[in-house]
Amino acid sequence: MTDAAQPLLVMVVNDFPVVTAGVAALLAPYGKRVEVVGSEPPTRPVNVLLLDTFAHPDPEGRLLHVLEQTTAVVLVYGWAESQQQIDAATRLGAAGFLSKTVDGEQIVAAVEAAAAGRAVRSAPAPKDTAMAAWPGQGEGLSPRESEVLSLIVSGLSNQDIARSTFLSINSVKTYIRTAYRKMAVASRSQAVLWGIEHGFRVDHAPSWREGR
Repeated sequence: MTDAAQPLLVMVVNDFPVVTAGVAALLAPYGKRVEVVGSEPPTRPVNVLLLDTFAHPDPEGRLLHVLEQTTAVVLVYGWAESQQQIDAATRLGAAGFLSKTVDGEQIVAAVEAAAAGRAVRSAPAPKDTAMAAWPGQGEGLSPRESEVLSLIVSGLSNQDIARSTFLSINSVKTYIRTAYRKMAVASRSQAVLWGIEHGFRVDHAPSWREGR
């Protein structure tokens, strides 16, 4: 920790409030080590930004924008399903890539490492790890199904979704099929309407603020 008397200040950046709240809930038991910045501007500089690129059509552009707007250390928080995804984040200037499969203790340890200037790579997570909440969780969608649906609602094609999420086109099609079954829809237009009705529409224009 950079200051033994105070916990590290952490800001979670995401377009979906439920995701931000879910990460904050995971970190709540570690209040002596990290303090999650809420809607109120922080009273001192943020140490680490936890950038969750969930369902963002341009995750690399999102990362570059955030890096330009903050002096805090930035950790990307997502699904590390390919080395390409991790390399892209670190190449652009992130301190590391933190997998969404890690638990609260591992997130805190990664935040502390990043704040101390060390590179971060996710460690394997224990079984039954409690993950942060995601849109569609209450309706039975998996995190990846929810992310793909969010990108469909944003107007992306299957090819665009594959490029944005670093998934193969076949994987994207599989997530769409399984999501459609759970949503009880049969077409893309029905899926878009379902998504809008369940809070999946997001304005992806850069709108976060650090409150400095």
